[in-house]
Amino acid sequence: MELTLAVCGLVRSASEIMKHRPEHVTQKGNASDYVTEADVRVQEVLSEGLRKLLPGSEVCGEEGSDHTVHARDVWIVDPIDGTSNFIRDLGASVVSVGLKRNGELFSGVIYNPYRDEMFYAEKGCGTWLNGKQIRVSDNDFAHSHFCTAMSVYDKSHADACFHILREVYYHCDDMRRFGAAAFELAQLAAGRVELYFEMRLCPWDCAAAALLIEEAGGYWECLYQNGMPTDRRFAFLAANTKENFDRLREIISREIPEIPYDASL
Repeated sequence: MELTLAVCGLVRSASEIMKHRPEHVTQKGNASDYVTEADVRVQEVLSEGLRKLLPGSEVCGEEGSDHTVHARDVWIVDPIDGTSNFIRDLGASVVSVGLKRNGELFSGVIYNPYRDEMFYAEKGCGTWLNGKQIRVSDNDFAHSHFCTAMSVYDKSHADACFHILREVYYHCDDMRRFGAAAFELAQLAAGRVELYFEMRLCPWDCAAAALLIEEAGGYWECLYQNGMPTDRRFAFLAANTKENFDRLREIISREIPEIPYDASL
C-alpha cells in the first residue's frame, strides 16, 4: 500500500487549491460542462507528482487532449469531479486518481476535502476510509438507495435514463443524485448507497471508484466493454451484491441493448 498512501498525500496536497472559489469558469462541450482554473491547476500538480512517483508512467486526465496511452502504468485523473458542484459551493466534489498497471486497475484514491474523507484501495488490499477498512452494504434491492443521473451532457438520452430510473425506483427504497460520479461511487464502496447507473461516463469519472467498489466486495461494469477503457465513453453500473448487480443490469440492458452514442473521447 506504500504507493497508494503516497498518492493519498499528493491528492490531499493538491486539493488545497479547491479552498479558493473559482473566479473564471469556462464551458467546454455544452452549457452543462464546465472547467475552472482550479481544475486545470489541480491536474497540473497531480500530473507532475504522479510522474515523479512512477517514472515512465503516463497521465490520462479530464483536462487533457491525449487519451491514447501505452505505458505499463497509466494514471487516470479527474482533478475535480463535480465541477458544477464546486462552482456552486455545494460541498459535493472530490479529487479522483486511479492507476492502471498492465491494463488492470491497481490503485484508486478519492478524496472529499469538504468532509476530509480519504477513500483508497490497492489491488488485493481492501478498501479503506481514513485508515479504517470499509465494505459495501448487504442490503437487498428493496432496501437499496439508487444513485443515477440523466445524461446531462447529452440530454437526447434522457428518456432512456428516465425509463431505467422509474423501473428501479418502483422496486428499490429511494434514489439520490449528487452530480458527481466518483463522489457517489465512493458512497457505494462505503455502504451508504447500493445501486449506481449512469448512461455516459468517461474513464476518469470512475476508474478509481471501480477499484474501491471491487475491493470493498461490490460489482461494477463498463457496459459492453472489456474492463475499464481509457479512450472511450461508456455506460457504467455498479451494485453492492451480485444479486442486485444482475437485477440492475437486466433492467438497463432491456432499455439500452447497445451503447446509443459515439463512444470516442
